[in-house]
Amino acid sequence: MTSLISDPTRYAFDRFAQGDLIEAGRLFREILTADPSQPDALHGMACMARANGQNAMAIALCGKALKAGAGLPASRLARIHLTLGLALIAEGHSEPARAALVVAQALQPSDPRTFAALGESLLLLGRRAEAKAALEQAAKLAANDAEYLTRLGQIHLEGGEAEQAIVCFEAVTQRCAQDGRAWANLGAVLFGLGQYGKAQDVLLRACELGARTAETLNNLGLVLMALGDLPSARAILGEALSLRPEDGRIANSLGTVLMEMGEEAVAETLFSAVMGRESGFDREQARFNHATLLLGKGAFAQGWKEFESRHALLGYAPETPVWGGSVGEAPIAVTAEQGLGDSVQFLRFLIEAAKRRPLRLRFPAAELVSFMPQLDRERILESEGPVESEVSLLSLPFVLGLQNVPDDKPYLETGLHSEQKTIGLCWAGNPSYRFDLRRSLKAKWLEPLKGISGIRIVSLQRGECPDWMGAVDLSTPQALARAVSQCALVISVDTLVAHMAGAVGRPLWLLNRRGGDWRWKDVPWYQNVRQFRPDGFLPEAWPPALEQVAEALRAWEQ
Repeated sequence: MTSLISDPTRYAFDRFAQGDLIEAGRLFREILTADPSQPDALHGMACMARANGQNAMAIALCGKALKAGAGLPASRLARIHLTLGLALIAEGHSEPARAALVVAQALQPSDPRTFAALGESLLLLGRRAEAKAALEQAAKLAANDAEYLTRLGQIHLEGGEAEQAIVCFEAVTQRCAQDGRAWANLGAVLFGLGQYGKAQDVLLRACELGARTAETLNNLGLVLMALGDLPSARAILGEALSLRPEDGRIANSLGTVLMEMGEEAVAETLFSAVMGRESGFDREQARFNHATLLLGKGAFAQGWKEFESRHALLGYAPETPVWGGSVGEAPIAVTAEQGLGDSVQFLRFLIEAAKRRPLRLRFPAAELVSFMPQLDRERILESEGPVESEVSLLSLPFVLGLQNVPDDKPYLETGLHSEQKTIGLCWAGNPSYRFDLRRSLKAKWLEPLKGISGIRIVSLQRGECPDWMGAVDLSTPQALARAVSQCALVISVDTLVAHMAGAVGRPLWLLNRRGGDWRWKDVPWYQNVRQFRPDGFLPEAWPPALEQVAEALRAWEQ
């Protein structure tokens, strides 16, 4: 039959390009039967081998094609080198792949595919800047650059260059305005950057354009959760899980929303299922989520054990062996892998740890131990120096084998007395926290507290202080402890200031979001805590709650 075709190899490559691998393979074999050293047919069989995942065979066939086709035009030799380079990449031979692709580039400098493949080989070699430059060149040469810009955006994203990734993905949405996948990529990056409002619009657009996939819906659900629309997030994540029922990441996302909405039994079922069938990150995330459920209701024996899963999530890599709680005189280092609020909450456990070992404290809040009279100071050594092992501050309850409800008595003493009718106010936490929009308040919402007679309000919020509040020194953890100690009452969102109030023994009115963190659920970690919550999940539900706080303040008696 090939005798009836004017250019059999070109026709065979056309069939290959159209996905007719059976016919293309038959034609290439027929050509090679007549001429076993026909270079283009050998190259065609190499392409067939790559399509079937037989990259080692493709490499061998490309070698034969190059040997047989030494006199071929540069453009045809370039294509063989391109196929060789791609097969070498697939086999993990990065440097030989780069060499083959450099030759292909020199032979055919106008082919964007060569630059794109060269970029992949450079990426595998750790030469990221050169890889990005190669992809940029591929995009410039291509008539349709969407594919290369998408890949370039992914490389930027993998390198933590989210802003550059957005530029690439936005360009793709401009060129392919009806491509839902392009909008989904852009939405995922915006979500990662915390640009939730824009991410919501973009992800909804992706769904409208046909990219209503489990991945897109998972991102959209998490965006809605961050924005405070938990009912919608629950519905969207439920749909995502129905599309991919065995996806541990989506199950974790849905379980987190259910926890916040008070549906803890259903959430626990989801987490248990993930822990039973998954491994790796998704399993550890489910263990951590389950731990917060357990700790919130006081199931400490299992809760503290599962709480250790956070190390895998955070990439915790101790420099020395981890302390297991044994008694001895060889010092251990105590570190902290999370925020100052967590550190203050867990400082109380240093008292028992110091009874077992001398401690070298290596975390930012360590200066607060000067306010801990129950701590044997002789067991606290200089932070630098040799240690036998180390332990995270948040791991102390686990390694110490603690199973009872923690003592809620104050454990920091500054020596300062509270000033009558002085109220400390903190209305926002770290904005980098994914769900900070639901935790932190806008300063304008505090207006109902302004001008209440008989009280003095001081700002315990770092940053700009409204003119109707008094300013205090908040420059260090010790300074904050002193400032809180001088307050007769502290009103705070769930952040460092709230834990500091409990630690120094000042009454706390906690402005806690609906759902809220495990630390403020059934177990009392501190004395004299009163919680105020909004009636809804959206941030806009807070102003009526602040009116309730103002009403309570008018009736408050020290």
